[in-house]
Amino acid sequence: MPRCALHDNSLPPMTRLFPLLVTALALGSATAHAQSQSAPLLRADGPKIVDAQKHEVLLQGMNLGGWLLQEGYMMKPGYGGTQGSVKKVLYQAGLSDAAVEKFYQQWRDNFITKTDIDFIAQQGFNCIRLPLHYDLFLTPAQREVRNGVIRGTVPYADYVAKLKEWQQKGELFKEPQQLEAIKLIDKTLGWCAANKLYVVLDLHAAPGAQGTDTNIADALQPNDFWKEPIYQDITNGLWATLAKRYKNDGRIAMYDLVNEPNNVPGGNAAIHTMFERLINTVRAQGDQHLLLLEGNGFGNNYNEMLRSSFTHQENLVYNAHRYNLEKYPLSNDLGATNPDANQLGTIGNLQAFRTAQNVPVWIGETGENTSQWMGEAARNLASVGIGWCHWTYKRFSDKPIAALLRIKPPYLVDVKSASDLGPILENIKFKSCVPNTDVINALKAEIKK
Repeated sequence: MPRCALHDNSLPPMTRLFPLLVTALALGSATAHAQSQSAPLLRADGPKIVDAQKHEVLLQGMNLGGWLLQEGYMMKPGYGGTQGSVKKVLYQAGLSDAAVEKFYQQWRDNFITKTDIDFIAQQGFNCIRLPLHYDLFLTPAQREVRNGVIRGTVPYADYVAKLKEWQQKGELFKEPQQLEAIKLIDKTLGWCAANKLYVVLDLHAAPGAQGTDTNIADALQPNDFWKEPIYQDITNGLWATLAKRYKNDGRIAMYDLVNEPNNVPGGNAAIHTMFERLINTVRAQGDQHLLLLEGNGFGNNYNEMLRSSFTHQENLVYNAHRYNLEKYPLSNDLGATNPDANQLGTIGNLQAFRTAQNVPVWIGETGENTSQWMGEAARNLASVGIGWCHWTYKRFSDKPIAALLRIKPPYLVDVKSASDLGPILENIKFKSCVPNTDVINALKAEIKK
């Protein structure tokens, strides 16, 4: 989401969760992954998401923003910018390449642990959305080249040339089990399954930058996803790899194929072409997971992207990211609509689109508002059978915010030397975070059991 500022943007509750393979969770990760293959997938049944017994599943979840992609605004209020700009702060503070990579490993180890997932489950949420940065699907050696561009020691054109070389030689995603992103996904799936939580895999920062918003894209060159064909080739190969590995894994609710395309050259027509390719690639692997689509304008506009326009029309879910809706007081107007029937966001349009297209809709992100507004929105969405996922779980601030937890300063972007990192790595731990109790209580009260 573009988060330097807030942006535009009767049915029975869930009564069943997917069968858990308890014995698998007690074994090693490779064995657990293999045994998880028998868990049934969620699927679309007309406008509903259902489990294997055809019980409706209302996914009410939490985004783990800031863990695997550092959005600038989450690092310090008012900061904004790419994860690369945060890395530059560390380089300028005198850290070596190895020291920066070590810091990021420690960050990933501390920011989210099983304790965090346990806490989310205890509040009543039944899924998490896992925002992923594509560079964690690179090997350390490949990531070092990308980091060189950020540091200023590798020309951007050389990095693009390397990507093409790795692609041609089959060196991308060659050993998935060795990649950091896969290890983190598997770890998260284990933690979530132990808590009966579904997981949504979200390609939050796609190769080449899927828009101009710097927070989400970690752009080396804005919008190159749409300008350099290699980036969509890589994205296609990435989803082929994930589909092959997880195609029967019922712990995963959905794949969010590309997060928040924005200011796209060619608009929704270009986005449609991209999604058509990715959907076909996933289905070619024999993978029938629900596929979450996001239109131009940060996931809300679906002109030229109706379900009937895709070759594979089964198990698609349409996404809306709900921010900046204060003109609907407390989002109380359940009938509020936008004149464009394919512009989602308002509850009236969400309902009408779901009915007209006979397809499920889901709110992949909402929040960054008052606790009163967020609680009311959660209640109204649940009242019409629309699931949602709160943005976000934790982020830095020196005062109460819309996240569940607040990370106390010092701020990462203010680091002057390596010695400043210790308190930051300590403060991101669950035990050091400050609960935003009004947000927790407002959301918890509206979760449908």
